[in-house]
Amino acid sequence: MEIKTILVSLLVTALGIAVAIAGFAAEAKNRKNSLPTMGYYSSECDDYSSSPVVGIAIAAIVALVIARTIITATTGGCCMCCRTPNISTFARVCIVISWITSSIAVILFIVGAKVSGEKGGEIDVNGVYNCYTLRPGVFRAAGIIGLVSVLLGLVYYLLYVLARSRAAEKSGVDLELEKPPVTDFKEPTNL
Repeated sequence: MEIKTILVSLLVTALGIAVAIAGFAAEAKNRKNSLPTMGYYSSECDDYSSSPVVGIAIAAIVALVIARTIITATTGGCCMCCRTPNISTFARVCIVISWITSSIAVILFIVGAKVSGEKGGEIDVNGVYNCYTLRPGVFRAAGIIGLVSVLLGLVYYLLYVLARSRAAEKSGVDLELEKPPVTDFKEPTNL
């Protein structure tokens, strides 16, 4: 494997792990999950919205977008899987599923951050005041789905690199840059 392929793989894997860790950290920091139902308005609902969950969710989204950008940039851009004739169907399926799952993860992180950041609550039919809460597991699911998305993108990237190197070997063209030719240099004569 080339150094570039190894570095891209390590970077994308690290970003995927960061997305998963951020999902689990946001789930752990989401203190409103354990907030009891209150019979009257309380400022506790406003205090619970000040947790760092929103920042963690935004960091996870940024890591996921960076990973997607790296995969897209190193494989020739969006829809390159359709334009590369010698790439396998499995690789094409991986990238499509990767795009779908990354979109789902981003949506879950955004919705989770929005609900976690809301202050106040609402009065239900029985007149009981409930704080806005996020169902347990949303951030955890977003982290796992984000990790799966990045790993599927990595599988696509590795299969893409493999297909490109096989195509280069088949055509006999070397993908590396050639060294410039060395020419004889004549010193100018003094006239």
